[in-house]
Amino acid sequence: MSNRWLQGLNPEQREAVLHDHGPLLILAGAGSGKTTVLVSRTGRLIEERIAPAAGILVLTFTNKAAKELKHRVSAKLGDSAKGLWAGTFHSFGLFLLKKYSEQAGLHPRFSIIDASDAVSILKDLMKDVKVSGKDRFDSDRLLNLVNDIRSGQAKKHEGTDEYHELAEALAPKFEKRLELLGVVDFEALLLKPMELFKNHPDIRDRVRQQFQQVMVDEFQDTNRLQMKLIESLVGDQRNIAVVGDDDQSIYGWRGAQVSNILNFPSEYKGCKVVKLERNYRSSANILKLANEVIARNQSRHGKVLKPEGAAGLGEMPELFVLENEDEESEFVAAELKRAHEAGFQWKEMAVLYRSNTQGGLIESSLRRNRIEYSISGGTSIFDRKEAKDVMAYLRAAVSPNDIAFRRILNVPSRGVGDTSLERLADFSKNLKISFIEAAKQWQMAGLHDKAGEGIEALFQSLKDLPRLVLESPGTPGEALVKFFADIGYRQEVMASATQPGAGEKKWAVVEITGRILDSYVAKRTRTKETLRDFLDAMTLRDDDEEEREKNQVSLMTFHASKGLEFPYVILAGIEEDLLPHRSLGSDHDEERRLFYVGLTRAKQRLVLCRCQTRKRHGAQRAVAPSRFLLDIPQGLFQQHQGAYRPVTASERDDLVSGFLAKLQARGPAPKI
Repeated sequence: MSNRWLQGLNPEQREAVLHDHGPLLILAGAGSGKTTVLVSRTGRLIEERIAPAAGILVLTFTNKAAKELKHRVSAKLGDSAKGLWAGTFHSFGLFLLKKYSEQAGLHPRFSIIDASDAVSILKDLMKDVKVSGKDRFDSDRLLNLVNDIRSGQAKKHEGTDEYHELAEALAPKFEKRLELLGVVDFEALLLKPMELFKNHPDIRDRVRQQFQQVMVDEFQDTNRLQMKLIESLVGDQRNIAVVGDDDQSIYGWRGAQVSNILNFPSEYKGCKVVKLERNYRSSANILKLANEVIARNQSRHGKVLKPEGAAGLGEMPELFVLENEDEESEFVAAELKRAHEAGFQWKEMAVLYRSNTQGGLIESSLRRNRIEYSISGGTSIFDRKEAKDVMAYLRAAVSPNDIAFRRILNVPSRGVGDTSLERLADFSKNLKISFIEAAKQWQMAGLHDKAGEGIEALFQSLKDLPRLVLESPGTPGEALVKFFADIGYRQEVMASATQPGAGEKKWAVVEITGRILDSYVAKRTRTKETLRDFLDAMTLRDDDEEEREKNQVSLMTFHASKGLEFPYVILAGIEEDLLPHRSLGSDHDEERRLFYVGLTRAKQRLVLCRCQTRKRHGAQRAVAPSRFLLDIPQGLFQQHQGAYRPVTASERDDLVSGFLAKLQARGPAPKI
């Protein structure tokens, strides 16, 4: 046996890496080196021929995690690591549906739609449903309920719950519309593989035989549907290894079920449980506080983080009690400046808060103090209108569907107004043909010549687009940007800007999308299939673009901070009604886990702050400290009233000495 996969591992990590067969639960505490364990176990299974690379499936929640694992395994194994499948649940669903599209009842070149497109379909379907006051329904909430019904996760409700009634009416229509359009949404990327396995047990068995070893990262974040998919993949062989931390399960609001990791040992009899409790991230004083907080939760696997490595005892965490949110925002800026003067780089510091609404005042204060910052978890480039337009053109050109085509039909304006759109929609509905087919028959649909000429020009542009992009002497991205300039899109973007410079910023989104296309195509052959893969990857956010690390302070919510670490962390607004949150935090155990996640992001310095009053409904009102703070023994943190630390004796002596030295340097006082 090669020892290279065990080098540098502690006894518990080695125990997990050396496990060969049967169910394994790795309880990986914050900062305990779980990625190293996953990489080492994967590499050892391949090298020792417990399973070939192509026989191992690793399911993750981010592409970044999957890429890191594959890179680190390949770096040691070389070609023998080829075939290892690592990726997100949705990417795996897409892989299965592409491979077995016919059996899944899909067109071989089906398209994926994102949540905004799904909402558009839902709004369109609502036009045919007889419900009063349709405009008052929140589309995102309605889509979530429709998806719960589709996945079998819908909860029982009272008959008077109009949201559920409407969702139940829309769910079958929504499924039918997706089928007619030849598209799948994110939910279907998990639902359809389950249907495939149910209707074709031979395919399920084939997939099980292919993947002899299944591993799941961040297992505490799995939902009911993902758990069902895991169970279908594992079958009787039970070679399943899951890695996670129940103490960091913070996504219950989006369907994650902490019960999956809590019940895993009882669901999989004979399961081996390995606890990784050695923390290589935070100082001892930070861990003492974090352990005390999370110990208050009753439903958890008992686990205590122990400091390991060079972090040492470290500085005592501090709590600053401030008058109001204005003082809090100024304190945050001043504290960041003090830390920077003490030697911390801007990029080594983060400010975390429970809700995005808290970030506005802090942002404003950082701007006033000229502190560079970035906000994590913000809007993706692919959520911008201009990027969506570009992607819709590419989709309509190489893998057309009605949603993409309708989006670009009059973008830029080509004389196809609302009346023309309605006539085409009615024509397609009456003849039971696709909207694209109806557009090709625009004369029969009763459109005017001007609108028809615009449609004909669009079809010609879509025919030319793949050739222009793939056969251009320059890069595909440059050709794409030129195409949009040539069809008048740039001119329309500039004309739509209401403020100076806004048009250039919008057009920059098109140019950035072109550069992302170049980055993707650079590693692949220039074919239509590559363009289709690019579209799927971008819809799933499976892009190859790595964010450049800038020397900026990070602002983010507690949720967005998960998986990250910083030498210096400020947690703002540790108050009742913010943490736990009055409207978002009904599960207090999960809110406590969220606080724990925030605490364990800090490596060296941890600063907490809270206000005594906060503005609500236009008036300044008294607020109480978070119940989670009240649970912590006073000896685990230093509390300061106001925005300043008291001066220590040694600091006072230094100040006096410095003052006297300055006086002496000036010489004797002049005689009067």
